[in-house]
Amino acid sequence: MQNTEKKQWGVLARDCAIEAGKLIKRMLEEPLEVMYKSSASDLVTSVDRAVEKFVINTVLGAYPDHGILGEEGLFTDDISGMDTIWVIDPIDGTTNFVHQKLNYCVSIAVYHKGEAQVGVVYDPTREELFYAEKGNGAFLNDEPLPKPRQMVMEELLLASSVIWNRRAMKSGLAANIQDLALRSRGMRVLGVAALELAYVAAGRLDAYISLSLNAWDYGAGKLLVEEAGGTITRLDGKEIPFGEKSSILAGNPHIYPKVLELLGTKRV
Repeated sequence: MQNTEKKQWGVLARDCAIEAGKLIKRMLEEPLEVMYKSSASDLVTSVDRAVEKFVINTVLGAYPDHGILGEEGLFTDDISGMDTIWVIDPIDGTTNFVHQKLNYCVSIAVYHKGEAQVGVVYDPTREELFYAEKGNGAFLNDEPLPKPRQMVMEELLLASSVIWNRRAMKSGLAANIQDLALRSRGMRVLGVAALELAYVAAGRLDAYISLSLNAWDYGAGKLLVEEAGGTITRLDGKEIPFGEKSSILAGNPHIYPKVLELLGTKRV
C-alpha cells in the first residue's frame, strides 16, 4: 500500500460521508419508513439502507476489488480474502435519528490487511467532519484536534449506556461504572457510539465505555482516538480485534489507566 493510495481513500471517504449527509437531509423531507430488526429498540430505516447502498456503489465504482463491511449487510460477497475493507455505518444512532432528527452520524473507515488507515465520522446536523489518517493525525473540519489535556479523576466527563445492561448488572460492571461516575465530574449518554468516540478524540468527552459494539460502530472512531493521542482497547485492556464485536474503553491517556483499574473488568 502506497501513501498516495491512503490519501485517495481518505478523499473518497470524506466525499462519501458529506454526500451521504446530503442524501439523509433530502430523504428527511419525506416521511420515514421505520422497521424493527431484532427488537423494538433495534431500528432500521429506509434512509439507513439508501445511504449504505450509495456508499457501496460509490466505493466499488472507484475500487471494484475492495470489500464492504456494512451494518445493513447489503454487500454480500465474501470479504475474508480481501486486503482492503471499507467499514460502514450508514447512520449510527438510528434511534436518535428517528426520534430527534439529530445526534446521529455517518461512519466510514478503511482497513487494509486488518489495520485502520482512514476514519471518517460525519455529523450532518452540525456539519462536523472528524477525519483521521493513520500516521498523519486527526482533524475536525480540517483543523487538527488538540492533544489530550492533563487531568485528574474529578474532572472526568464520562459517556456510557452500560449501567442498565443486564449482563453488566449481573457481572458487577454496571455498579463499577456507577461508582466511577460518582468519582467524576459527570456522565453523559448520547446513544451514538461513533460520535462518542469522535468526541473522546476531540476532548469533548474524557472516556467512553461500551460492553459490546460491532465493527461498524467503532471502525472509524478507533482510529480517530488513536491518531488524536488517546487510548482505546477492550474493557480488559487488550487490543480490539479487527472486524469482530468487542467491548470498548476509550479515553484520555492521562486518565485511562485509572478508569481501567476502577472498572474491575476481569469479571466481565
